[in-house]
Amino acid sequence: MVMKSTKNYQFNTNINNKSTILVIDDNPTNLSLAATSLEDGGFNVLIASDSLNGIKRAKFAHPDLILLDILMPEIDGFETCRRLKTDAATQNIPVIFMTGLTNSEYKVKGFEVGAVDYVTKPIQIEEVLARINLHLQLYFLTQKLE
Repeated sequence: MVMKSTKNYQFNTNINNKSTILVIDDNPTNLSLAATSLEDGGFNVLIASDSLNGIKRAKFAHPDLILLDILMPEIDGFETCRRLKTDAATQNIPVIFMTGLTNSEYKVKGFEVGAVDYVTKPIQIEEVLARINLHLQLYFLTQKLE
């Protein structure tokens, strides 16, 4: 994963001052890069190095958004997302897939299992932050309406 860091991107904090993002990825380098970039963007960051721990962490901490890799051992990201979306405690948390799988059939499958967005690696941090911002705004506005 390549995450280009930028100091010029301004996260819109009008809706929530310090949102929490859970990153689930089995690659330690990806986790470190994502955590650093997201913390630089003003987020609280939680990490999980596998799907089962990611699901447990999501249930316990109830993050505002989840960044989820697809290719992981034991339980892939599609199944992880499906489990998150069928659990009342986590079903409303927006999930963005981040993966090297670029074929449109994977993107469609990602949306079918409940993801709100799909970004491909190498990750461009400006794009990821913009998408996170959009989906957090939608998430918080939806909560407010409910």
